[in-house]
Amino acid sequence: MKNIFSLFYFFLCVLCATAQIPATEIYLLDIDNHGSHSHVGKAKNISNSKGYDSQPCFSKEGNAILFTSIRNGSQADVYEYQVVNDQVIQRTTTPESEYSPTFMDDGIHFSTVRVEKDSAQRLWQFSLTGKEKPTRILDKVVDSVGYHCWYAKEKLALFILTEPVSLQLAEVGKWQTHFEAEKVGRCMIKAPDEKAFYFVDKSDTMQYYICKYSKGGLQVDNGALQFGNNQTIEKLFPTIPGSEDFCITPEGNFIMAGGSSIFLMNPSTKKWTELADLKSEGITGITRVAISPDGKRLAIVAKETE
Repeated sequence: MKNIFSLFYFFLCVLCATAQIPATEIYLLDIDNHGSHSHVGKAKNISNSKGYDSQPCFSKEGNAILFTSIRNGSQADVYEYQVVNDQVIQRTTTPESEYSPTFMDDGIHFSTVRVEKDSAQRLWQFSLTGKEKPTRILDKVVDSVGYHCWYAKEKLALFILTEPVSLQLAEVGKWQTHFEAEKVGRCMIKAPDEKAFYFVDKSDTMQYYICKYSKGGLQVDNGALQFGNNQTIEKLFPTIPGSEDFCITPEGNFIMAGGSSIFLMNPSTKKWTELADLKSEGITGITRVAISPDGKRLAIVAKETE
């Protein structure tokens, strides 16, 4: 892949230089998930730091959240919020910047986008203990990575900072990527128990759509149940107007946000229902959302309050 000066990195540099980098905080809320009767509890600020705090990701157990934070200047590092003891721990302290941290399935590593010295954005692996040397996950030729999603064992969906931005697939140990779509959103969520994931199609600027990518269906081959090789992208339903970030509950419902409100959709109805309006708590400009695997906690990113 052509090694370009990342648009994402350039954008952040411009914002830093003009002191306009988004000032955001991460809030944690309890959520009772009972379909149309779901509701959320009071929001708690868990990042509690002036400046940029974003990109939350829950651990498999739901008791920890990785996130990106820019503190004491323009350096972005990965931090971890531990739910049980209400503590924040810094997980990376490097000359480079790290973004989009994601817990890996082994429970002892996380993957993250690192802005390297040549300004390329590549995918790296770090240990949670910090006792192992970080390693690059994909070949050096795979750069300009903005966001990523592990949708199957050693298989990745990548948001690549081409012009326009594109969705590409990669596999650990292989240097090539496979183009799937362009003008997509930054959010990609693995589909449970499938070699599939969800993403947002932004090709229609008037209305975004949540889509599902799947690689083959289940089929019987020589008596064994296997996935087929055919690939499909299915357009499912519209997003909340102007929003591109979403998460999925264990029951298969979708959650998005807009303004100060959080919305839920049961795919069978294809209608968004407001779960909560957090304006009374001073929370506005909600963008990213993430839910714990057990569906009991919701993390949101919102504008920093004055």
